[in-house]
Amino acid sequence: MKLEYLRTSEPGLRWMREYYRRHPQLDTRRAAASLRTAETVLSGHPAAGRRFEDFETVREYLIQGTSFSLLYTVARDTVWIIDIRDQRGRRSAEALRRFLRDARAPQDGSG
Repeated sequence: MKLEYLRTSEPGLRWMREYYRRHPQLDTRRAAASLRTAETVLSGHPAAGRRFEDFETVREYLIQGTSFSLLYTVARDTVWIIDIRDQRGRRSAEALRRFLRDARAPQDGSG
């Protein structure tokens, strides 16, 4: 199955990178390898993550050895990464709210 990052995931990815830059004692290469492993797992097993809170179609997959997780949904044979979530709550869930608002917006064909 294909895996794609949505634009809503960009702030989360930037925050994860910045967090590892600010904390040089952490193993950046190991975190990057764990992210790649998570992507591989989700590509092969899209139901591997647990349901995220009360969102019916959003799942969360923990990035092993980090405080981050991938929020995603599956549609049209693709795993869509909505956000990279800091599980400690150091970043807003605005990306998820924006994704859900946009997903519910009527499609008028003018976009």
